[in-house]
Amino acid sequence: MTTFTEAFRLSQTGSTRATSYNWSNKILTLNGKTHVVWLDAPATICGRTYDHQSKTWGVIVRIDDGCDNHACPCITADAEGHIRLTFGPHGWNGEWNEARVKWKRSLQPGSLDAWKPVGEGYKYSWSNFGYNATAASIVHTPCGLDAVVCRGGEHPPQTMFHLQREIGGWTSAKALFSQEVEPQYTHNYGHIACATDGTLYAACHFYNIGGSDNQPVTGDRSKMRSYGAAVLKSTDLGATWCDLHGDPVDLPTTYNHRIAIPPFDRNIYINTIALDTLNTLWALTLNPGLEDNAVWLSRWVGQDWQTMQLERYMPESRTPVESMMTIDTHNRLHIVLTTVDTAAVGTDSHWGHPSSEVLYLRSNDGGQTFDAAEVSPADPETANWLPSISRSSPHHPVDVPTIMYTHGDVGTGLRPDIRTEVRCVQLVEA
Repeated sequence: MTTFTEAFRLSQTGSTRATSYNWSNKILTLNGKTHVVWLDAPATICGRTYDHQSKTWGVIVRIDDGCDNHACPCITADAEGHIRLTFGPHGWNGEWNEARVKWKRSLQPGSLDAWKPVGEGYKYSWSNFGYNATAASIVHTPCGLDAVVCRGGEHPPQTMFHLQREIGGWTSAKALFSQEVEPQYTHNYGHIACATDGTLYAACHFYNIGGSDNQPVTGDRSKMRSYGAAVLKSTDLGATWCDLHGDPVDLPTTYNHRIAIPPFDRNIYINTIALDTLNTLWALTLNPGLEDNAVWLSRWVGQDWQTMQLERYMPESRTPVESMMTIDTHNRLHIVLTTVDTAAVGTDSHWGHPSSEVLYLRSNDGGQTFDAAEVSPADPETANWLPSISRSSPHHPVDVPTIMYTHGDVGTGLRPDIRTEVRCVQLVEA
């Protein structure tokens, strides 16, 4: 039976998207301390540390400010335990930081309290990179360099790759995935994962709004969809990329079955890519709407994908609308999902619907079976949503994951005057 600690309120002034965006790792544990980051209202990057020996939380650290509620903090750690952080832009919206990603490295290992000062002159570019960027995801590679994917570039935006350079600064953006559509709003949820041997995996989905005459929020939703998800790998720190068979791929690539993640040619979002202790690649995809309650868990085995569906573990009358996964050091699978009451949503938007609750799934047998447990106490008036779970990387493997989620209203716009609660729970090992 899965049990959790009582939810701890990290903040009562959270953003409307405090723990949002499943491509970004917001939780890591090093040397007996768990570090978490989130977004306070409207766009302040905050952090807090839990000491497992004293069983106490430290004070809130206000690290920096991002553009709006899409600032999306993401953390990883290096071999010395320094925490490395990306956050910030939302494309050209607000003209924040010239639409470049901000990068920081903690001054001391295992601490969120202070950060290496940003350089002046040309050295300013060591901490800022990208073009029309947003939604960055960072990993630290075994060779000591950070690798990042984000959305950026000319319209329609593409999935971009950046590598930190040994001599300082970052490589220019390399487009990995693109869509052959006229300029319009697109999103791709670019994910990156790093194996213990340094192999990089980058994944995205291919969503657009069906034409430049449509509007991303108020337009005709029947034209808006994803056309599938895909993944590439690189064994040379992103200098070249190939499919999972090892055959080279010309970049940027559009969606095709050679690089596709199951199910093919479906309206799906990529919600996670993750690696187990054998460096086997796993992928989690789902349909983002209410027309399909399927969740697909896929594993690359030898020369092909092995896929299983998880909807039988969903509570009755509830539909999953987002998810995130991690794999621990014992190869147990941990999945968190936002589910909504389909009948209660009706013809309304499920995004931040008050019926939203956080569900946890755990498998001890490689995904053959799962146990399910509710993370959030039911609250029919206020959404419990946007779950985030500890993600592993070469220098911060996950032994027992920690979960965060947002309790609060969805709001409207990019900088709404709304405060939410940021809650955190930890799994209790039997």
